[in-house]
Amino acid sequence: MTGLRVEGVTKHYRVELPREDALSVLRRFFSGRSPSREFKALDGVSFELRPGSALALCGPNGSGKTTLLKALAGIAEPSGGRISFSGKTACLLGFASILQDRLSVKENARLCAVFFELPGAPAENAERIMAEAGLQHLRNARAGELSTGMRLRLPFMAALASGADLLLIDETLAVGDEDFRRRCLARLGELKRAGAMLVFATHDSALARALADEALVLEAGRAVYRGPAAAMPRPGAAEPPGTAFRRGLDRYAILYDKLKAEGFALQESAPATDEDLLLVHNPAWLARLKANDLTPGEEEALALPFSKKIFPLAWRMAGGTLTAARRALAGGLGIFPAGGGHHAFPDRGEGFCPVNDMAIAARRLLAEGAVKRPAVIDLDAHQGNGTAFIFSGGEVKTFSAHKADGYPRLRVRSTMDVDIPAGSADGAYLAAVKKGIKDFLDLAKPDLVFALCTADAYERDPLGGLAVSAAGLEERDRFLFEELAARNIPACLLLGGAYSEPAETAEINFKTVRAAAAACPSSDKIVSV
Repeated sequence: MTGLRVEGVTKHYRVELPREDALSVLRRFFSGRSPSREFKALDGVSFELRPGSALALCGPNGSGKTTLLKALAGIAEPSGGRISFSGKTACLLGFASILQDRLSVKENARLCAVFFELPGAPAENAERIMAEAGLQHLRNARAGELSTGMRLRLPFMAALASGADLLLIDETLAVGDEDFRRRCLARLGELKRAGAMLVFATHDSALARALADEALVLEAGRAVYRGPAAAMPRPGAAEPPGTAFRRGLDRYAILYDKLKAEGFALQESAPATDEDLLLVHNPAWLARLKANDLTPGEEEALALPFSKKIFPLAWRMAGGTLTAARRALAGGLGIFPAGGGHHAFPDRGEGFCPVNDMAIAARRLLAEGAVKRPAVIDLDAHQGNGTAFIFSGGEVKTFSAHKADGYPRLRVRSTMDVDIPAGSADGAYLAAVKKGIKDFLDLAKPDLVFALCTADAYERDPLGGLAVSAAGLEERDRFLFEELAARNIPACLLLGGAYSEPAETAEINFKTVRAAAAACPSSDKIVSV
């Protein structure tokens, strides 16, 4: 047996884009091909693993962990790079499909023994698997009558008994109750000491540090950490969960003090109603938000481990944006610093965004006949995928100028997208954004703009991935609001996310509000909170 060597492995897929107009539908009909873009599931991943060691694959959902395991197992052919390994592999990816509910436990044990190529007679192997799984007393029961945890013991224990040199396990490292889990982990430790290699995907960083020798943390298909498991940062971040979001919240007190000193008045907005939110979001999602009934995976997608304390504020966020939009129609400018949930979809939240307040406000105003052509100009460093999805039918035109790669990995095409290379500084960034804004306004001819002017493109922001100076962001915002004023387009200003030091982001946000107010001297200088 040799070690495992992975060199520059990439895996690309084609992702179909939405067909938003009649022309794209006709092209699909006559060509037989749908418009698509390349999606990088893995991007230049490399590592080595010695016999007798374990590697933990960590990272958020969609980071590439399962794709990498499939490539190691030979299920998915890499688009590039090389995987070198000589030995027997046991792969536990979706292994529940091995089992047949109508067969007995004993028959399923024999099936697992054959599937994992256990040496010896299948009948003897089946007895051994049942014994190790603690299911001998249920040998004649139909597998479908057992709980999921008990059923999965069979293929899991068969894989551990297979004599494999390399074990590949996705997510479920140990199944069953706590006692059975301890036995599984003990058995895995024995296999490691005997020279077997283990590669497993997990969200449990404590388990990764306890069992693995090394860790590989993936984000957007790229390795962001490779080294000792004991020194591994939290998957997807180099700081404790929720730190960036809480830092973003800390800026508001500083910002509000600055605004009051400048003569702005803060006014609390009424929460949106359920009827308002139902214009965009599914009843089931809203019911679960109210009940704080989210799965760990959903909380991870939101990137808010303490999100249960924040969800009740979703109705207030939607109400604040709606109030600011009404003020914009009345006086040319409305301001709500906490708005901008552009990652939220109708049936779920993502990336700090439980609900999409801009979509809610736009649909409410459309339903009332207050606007006919609302539009969204999204200048966040991350593409507004939720807003683009909600308005993919074209009722509201959407513009997004963002970093070309990274979060969110799965994007939805906006009416107009401007992809800005990672690390772009003032010159390239401002040229692309200014041209995009002008072209979009010429196309959309809106009668109200929701302007999401975040500060996460700032050069010191840990999540933005761009390198724009504070002066560059001030120029961006001054250009936008002067352009809107020249066209007599009301603006609802939202400040969204910002994750650098609170004092810095508060100053950037303050200058954004000041630029908007300067371009609209008729505004009432009321800030919704």
